Amino acid sequence: MIDYDLAVSIIVSISSFMVLFTICLFWYYLAYFFTARRKQKEVPIATKYSKFGVLIAARNESKVIRSIFDALKKQTYPKEFYDVWIIVESKDDPSIQIAEEYGYKYFVRDRLTPERHTKGYAIQEIHDYFNRQKIQYDAYMIFDADNVMEPNFIELMNNVRQTGVKVCSGYRNFTNASKNWLTATSAVMFAYMNQVTSKGRSYLFHKCTLMGTGYYVDKSIIEDAGGWIFTGMTEDIQLTAYCYYHDVYMRYCPEAIFYDEQSAKFKDVHNQHVRWLSGFFKSRRFLKKTGIFYDFHKGGRKAWMRSEFKAGLIPFIVYNIINALLLIGSLALSIGALFNIKNDPGLVWKCFGLTVYEFLVLYLPFVISSSYILITERKQMKVKGIKAIICVLTYFFFFYDFVWAFLDMIFHKSKRTSWVQIEHTGEKDNKNV
Repeated sequence: MIDYDLAVSIIVSISSFMVLFTICLFWYYLAYFFTARRKQKEVPIATKYSKFGVLIAARNESKVIRSIFDALKKQTYPKEFYDVWIIVESKDDPSIQIAEEYGYKYFVRDRLTPERHTKGYAIQEIHDYFNRQKIQYDAYMIFDADNVMEPNFIELMNNVRQTGVKVCSGYRNFTNASKNWLTATSAVMFAYMNQVTSKGRSYLFHKCTLMGTGYYVDKSIIEDAGGWIFTGMTEDIQLTAYCYYHDVYMRYCPEAIFYDEQSAKFKDVHNQHVRWLSGFFKSRRFLKKTGIFYDFHKGGRKAWMRSEFKAGLIPFIVYNIINALLLIGSLALSIGALFNIKNDPGLVWKCFGLTVYEFLVLYLPFVISSSYILITERKQMKVKGIKAIICVLTYFFFFYDFVWAFLDMIFHKSKRTSWVQIEHTGEKDNKNV
């Protein structure tokens, strides 16, 4: 015979403990949330110009690549201080002819193997080519072929670099955030990483979160690392980890805006999640394997920074897993109570109330965070009305695909190591583009 009152008390106690546990160990995200609305120190207009190598991974991207070329032609930054390079895998790629039309350069990869079809290896090959040809740049700027940037993007990035910042990420906006619920919820996730995570890290620790594209990295960082060693499935996570453990001066620049196309198909989004999780868990293994993993033994800001990076999303993951199990347990109690209703007519309502409470403990944080982003970033994201309501209501279910992706990653080794290109359509629902 189940003691339902005792079971309910145990579930409530564990759930309450998990809330306090997460608040204590997830302190940095609370700090990010409260510092996110603070205005960053204004960056002075630079009097010197950096020479940028703009690198675009463009494997079979001829359908969309004209947009980024047009955006680069419109840059306010002096044209003689940046070179545009596309990286392709075949001399027959139509993107080469398009690049030549615009007067841009191309590089054809020559070290292709099945496991090297990633952007990290593409950048490594072109960096090695620059060294062989003695082509010099002060910094590399990384983009994908579907990206589009505002006319002042490179100019703003140069302003930041001239203040001594070695790695800087711009504001990732979206060309098609309002297309469907998947693009909208994806946009909310990235916007949160922009305006809460990266902004908070930049303010508190002089760090940011690199998200694939729209950033520059100083050449000195690559030289110190012994070349472009960030070749995993998620080279951006590897580079972020490297910068944390070497305390590289990073910054997030929300004024430097670029646009990215989000996938509108669930299969593509799920495969992205598998790849990101694989890259996240491999980032520390990468540091150990390359012999650059070490720890700081200093207090103050560095100690807080170290604890923040090491903990990462672990408290959040533990919170959601434990509370999901508690939700299943409370639901089982509710079903069991239905068969005991003659003994205690109020028992089913008590257990049902517990189930609702446990669901809200899981659901409300996603509602609050997505609502915050949609309200504060409404001018940029263009997700409004009924689409915004649907986005808020479904953000929880979109995010829980990471649980499925985690299981998928464990049981399907091929998905952890294979990179599948996501087709871009070139759609531009965002009127700012």
